[in-house]
Amino acid sequence: MKKKVWISLSGIITMVIVASVYYNYFSNPSEFLSEGELIDIINEPQYGFDSLEILDTIYLDDKHVFVPFAQDQIYGTSFWKWEKRNWEMKGFNTRADPYLWQLDPNDPNTFYVTWNLDPANDLSQIDLYLINRRGFRSSNYYQTNTYTPGVQLRHQIETNLDEASYGVERLPKEWITFLETYLEVEGAKSTDDFFSTHFHVSSLSYGWIPRDHNGLLKDLNITNGYSSRYGRFYGESILRISDDELE
Repeated sequence: MKKKVWISLSGIITMVIVASVYYNYFSNPSEFLSEGELIDIINEPQYGFDSLEILDTIYLDDKHVFVPFAQDQIYGTSFWKWEKRNWEMKGFNTRADPYLWQLDPNDPNTFYVTWNLDPANDLSQIDLYLINRRGFRSSNYYQTNTYTPGVQLRHQIETNLDEASYGVERLPKEWITFLETYLEVEGAKSTDDFFSTHFHVSSLSYGWIPRDHNGLLKDLNITNGYSSRYGRFYGESILRISDDELE
């Protein structure tokens, strides 16, 4: 009898745990926050803003929303995720650079380039670069020599900042194909090589070059900014590079 009671109790506990996990992590998102609610959250003291304007709300899927905003001469981006039955701001960026948001760091199909740039810069073109630096590593312990070939991929985004200072775009298919192969190869390395597992440093980097209507390098009006992230959020600023850094 006691055994039956114990089995029944264990079953109830398991059902409660499963229901709780589903309730918190797999339930459908509620309606997104209103503009007033967004402003109240971003204006909280720890985020360092006094007043701002919400420029748009752009759904990347049903649980991820991109929200660009502006305050005086600051043009920022914020990143929102439905998590634990709440819409939470997982990160924001006020640097004068595009930002790469990785919804799932293991799936390049979910990588998005986001930007919100001061219209006073009068940019007409953003040149994005995905760069894999060539390199060589030798391991006496594993008796292996590893050569990393150099890769440089370019993607051009046309902009009209007078119409919209912001935008979001999924990575181009060519980049996704390369990144899928790269992640697969790096994953295989990390399971076979102690050095790769514990001391791995990615050879990948992202960069951008701002250009004017004539395709020339454009100097930007820069306001000091910063970026921050909270909890499980995957993204990185795309840093400005020069033509001299390209092959």
